[in-house]
Amino acid sequence: MINQGFLQITVFRYFSVITLLLIACFLSGCSNLSTFLFYPQKHYYQYPEQLGLNAERVNIKTKDGETLVNWFLKSPIETKGTILFLHGNGENISTHINSVAWLPKYGYEVFLLDYRGYGESSGTSTLASAFQDIDDAHRWLSARQESSPLFVLGQSMGGALAITYTAQYDKNLNKIAALIAESAPASWPQVAREAMSKSWVTWLLQIPVSLIPSEYDAQDHIGNIKATPILLMHSKQDPVVAYHHSQQLFERGLGRAQWIETEGGHIGGFNGAFIREKFLDFLEANGI
Repeated sequence: MINQGFLQITVFRYFSVITLLLIACFLSGCSNLSTFLFYPQKHYYQYPEQLGLNAERVNIKTKDGETLVNWFLKSPIETKGTILFLHGNGENISTHINSVAWLPKYGYEVFLLDYRGYGESSGTSTLASAFQDIDDAHRWLSARQESSPLFVLGQSMGGALAITYTAQYDKNLNKIAALIAESAPASWPQVAREAMSKSWVTWLLQIPVSLIPSEYDAQDHIGNIKATPILLMHSKQDPVVAYHHSQQLFERGLGRAQWIETEGGHIGGFNGAFIREKFLDFLEANGI
C-alpha cells in the first residue's frame, strides 16, 4: 500500500519543479529553458589512446570567454575527409567516441566537439550557445586549410543541431560536403513532451517543456539546405527518440535527403557492418 504522506511529498516536489521551470521561463524569456535539454558529465570514462587512436587535444577559446576542450582523431592512412562529430545530450566525448572510433582506419579524421559544460569544456550549454560552439569548431577546422572534404555527423541531439547549423552556417568557412544525422529529434518541444509523457511522475512536466524555444527545430530548417547532400539514419526500435522524428525530417527535406534504416537501440546504427559500409559509400560519393 502506498504511503500517502510520501505520495504527497513526491507530488509536491514535482509541482515545485514545474513552478521553478515556469519562473525560469518568465525571467529569461523562455530561452534558457533549453538548458534542460543538456545532461553533461565532467568525468572522462576513456581516452582515445585506450582505443588505439592517435588524437590531438584541441582547446578553443570562445568569443565570450569559455574554453572548449575537444579531441581530434587522426587517420593512420591518407586522409579522405574530415568529420565534425556532434554528440548527443548525455555524458561527453569520452563515451560518444565509440560511435566514431572506427572511422580513422578508413581514412577519416574526426573532430569530437564537447559543448560547454561537457567534459573539460567550461560554461553551461543552451541551444543558442551550442550553435556558437559548433561554429567555433567549424572555424578551427577551416583555419587548418586542409583540402580534404568536411562532413558533419550528428547523433540524437547532435543530429538536430547539425541540421539547423548546416542550414545557416557562414559560407566563408569551409564548405560542408555532406550532412549525416542519426536519430535526430525533429522538434525540441515535441521530443521533450514525448519524453515527459512516458511516466506519470514526469507527465505534468509536458507543460513547461512545451515552452522550450522551437526556433531551432530541425524540421523547420532542413528544407533550407539546398546544395548539401543529406543522409538520415534511424531505427524503428529506438526507445529514446521515436522513429517518426526522422520521418518528419525526411518529409520536410523535400526529397533531398537519403535514408538508411538502422537496427537496434538509440544511436546504435554503426554497430552493424552493413550500415558502416553504406555510410562509407555515402562519404565516398559526396567527398568530391
